[in-house]
Amino acid sequence: MEKKIKFSDNPGFAKKVYGIVIAVLCITAIVIGIVAANNRGDGETPVEPPITGDNGNDEQPENPENPGEEPEEPKKLSFISPVVGSVVKNHDMSTPVFSATLEEWRIHSGIDISTPEGADVFAAEDGEVTKVYNDALLGYSVEITHSDEIKTVYSNLDPNSDVAVKVGDTVECGDVIGTIGDSSVSELAEEAHLHLEFIVGGKKANPLEYISKEAQESSLGIKVEE
Repeated sequence: MEKKIKFSDNPGFAKKVYGIVIAVLCITAIVIGIVAANNRGDGETPVEPPITGDNGNDEQPENPENPGEEPEEPKKLSFISPVVGSVVKNHDMSTPVFSATLEEWRIHSGIDISTPEGADVFAAEDGEVTKVYNDALLGYSVEITHSDEIKTVYSNLDPNSDVAVKVGDTVECGDVIGTIGDSSVSELAEEAHLHLEFIVGGKKANPLEYISKEAQESSLGIKVEE
């Protein structure tokens, strides 16, 4: 019968075999490591994507609040008339107009819209109330700041009205912000009216250039030519 060789019968031979196996495994591990390192090279995947201002196409970026949807375009402003009435004194920053109350000629930085005392005054557009104050000449006033660097100022209001707004209030177009009073000491001799000013980019502007054609025709009785 053929005799089987056991490693236990020849310990020296067994040590040589184990040594050869370990050496082969070490060499294999080193070779694998070198190949893997060469394959990575400059093509290694970055941990974070690069930041760039150009996404490489003309598509609109997604809305971060609702992925898959395009962001909403900013609302286009369309001002209404704060009251229903008629313009009795126009805006004029170059030619003085006569003040019957003060009996002098003065620059008129807004427009006066006649309307009954106690009538509601509406916000001309969406915005935030940024001032509520008593002007020395124009009386109790409310300032609303809108987008596009536009502010509207409503003066000659009733300071004792039950309808009132405060600084920091957010208002929507058409919200009641006060009522017509007689607080303007510089215009007491005139009929009840709203003194309305527009401030655009820090400068006084003609409100009729911003109140929509539809509002001028329906609320102020002004026929706007095309």
